[in-house]
Amino acid sequence: MTKEANGTAPDLIVLGPDDDGRPRAARFPAGQANLVAKAAKAMNLTVCNADGEALAELAKKLHPGRLYATGRAFVPPVSRNLYGKILEQLKLAGQPVPEMPDQTDTDQSATEAPAPGLPATWDDIAVGHLVIAHEGAKEGWWEAIVVARDGDMLTLKWRDYQQPNVVRHAGSVALLKPTPVNP
Repeated sequence: MTKEANGTAPDLIVLGPDDDGRPRAARFPAGQANLVAKAAKAMNLTVCNADGEALAELAKKLHPGRLYATGRAFVPPVSRNLYGKILEQLKLAGQPVPEMPDQTDTDQSATEAPAPGLPATWDDIAVGHLVIAHEGAKEGWWEAIVVARDGDMLTLKWRDYQQPNVVRHAGSVALLKPTPVNP
């Protein structure tokens, strides 16, 4: 590891995509290199040195990461713009660069691609639409995202809660922006 002019080691940058493919990155002090490396490995993230002026400046724009006693770390999301600049500088410096899923994947069929906006009618509900669905007979109604449609049956993922997907009939969900029916 090289030393900077002031005698301190350069920061470490921990980065990589999260489980949903969104970029995340944080800076850590070089003195925590062993702990940071273990936490990054557990989270499938890459550790790089902020060597050089350009990487050091980009590292300053990152939030400081946090290490926990569990051996995990907190690495917050970052903008794609900043993430791209960091990747570019890492490539120039010959450092390891994490794989990032391509967000312009054109292999999705038209039925798998998220539909824009909100559905106007129950027949318009498509994958990616946001609807309101009831959790159960004694539970409330919550926002859900359509992840699959088979005829009139919808497979829904709760937007704000980590619970198993549910299947509901299209007629049993509420629309956020229904179109008035003209007589």
